[in-house]
Amino acid sequence: MDNKKPRVAICGVGRMGQTIAWAMNEFGFHVIGLDQDEKIANALPPTIDFLKTSNETELTKSLLLTSPDLVISCLPYHQTKSLAKECIIHRSLPYCDLGGRVDVSEKINRMGAKAPVFTDLGLAPGWVNILAEHGCDELLKSGSQASEVKMMVGGIPESPDNPLNYSVTWSIDGLINEYRDECIVLENGGKVAKKGMTGLEHLFSKALNKNLEAFYTSGGASHSSGSMIERGVLNCSYKTLRYQGHREIVQFLIRKCGLSDECLTSVFQGCASKNSKDMVLIRVYIKGKSGEVWEKEILVRQNDNCPYSAMQKATGFSLASVAREMVTGGTLDKPRALSYRDVNYEKFTENMDLLRARVRDEPYEQY
Repeated sequence: MDNKKPRVAICGVGRMGQTIAWAMNEFGFHVIGLDQDEKIANALPPTIDFLKTSNETELTKSLLLTSPDLVISCLPYHQTKSLAKECIIHRSLPYCDLGGRVDVSEKINRMGAKAPVFTDLGLAPGWVNILAEHGCDELLKSGSQASEVKMMVGGIPESPDNPLNYSVTWSIDGLINEYRDECIVLENGGKVAKKGMTGLEHLFSKALNKNLEAFYTSGGASHSSGSMIERGVLNCSYKTLRYQGHREIVQFLIRKCGLSDECLTSVFQGCASKNSKDMVLIRVYIKGKSGEVWEKEILVRQNDNCPYSAMQKATGFSLASVAREMVTGGTLDKPRALSYRDVNYEKFTENMDLLRARVRDEPYEQY
């Protein structure tokens, strides 16, 4: 083990965890991956250590043996709380995760950190929230205060080939959870709950040069609402972007047919093929109190030169770009629950560009 390098333990090294492990290795960390599936070790670069764990108790014991300077959780949301408690309360270890449930993240953020803690990193929540904070700052520089913030993200196939106009690029359990759960939005200065898959709107994407649809899904806003209230923002929401017609079919299956999670999983597995390259579209629209508008679209494509999908890059590279700053100085190494507003956007994009260049990827398209 190279004792000169900062050590990061990544708990759960599936598709997203592997991407994060590679990224943290590129940033100069000594990376240790922990997972129950020993076969995963074969997919990791040889420079990354692997520890097999059988259960949550063994995970904690193995984690302590690694003596990490930072812990990253890529575990399912229902397993993160106990891991976070061990890191934050008992070990004072810097901790971050991919999140997945607002209530779980809120409990983690209230634990009273003795080290930096950053929940709900990745894409949405994550990159899109960081971009929204940057947009509010840019609007403020021009002399206008943000009044309305719309955050939208879509992981969609480049060439859809099924009735859902969709391809599975991440956890189906997480996808179904986003569609089913209530969504917290900021409306007229107060937090209100909306049903998942409501709030349908149609919009034109400059990046794709076509019409898309957007609707509420849970989790994407994460802890942005609190920050936006502090900024004086009256309306703030997160919506998922899809090709037109997707929402109507899925809402029918969930709301009208009442399909179980098991049935829905079968539908997505059977109908949403992985034959098409995937894309990730990030869209932020901000309106100032005097009518000024700041908006941006970022398109991440899957590239033949890069071993990672668009979803892996947009999620894994984003988390790693923030995690790096939690142990290397700056504004993210303070012992507290961190927010998207704390992220230095210039440093964030610098880290993202470094990773993109390392995999010989094309620059992400911006409009």
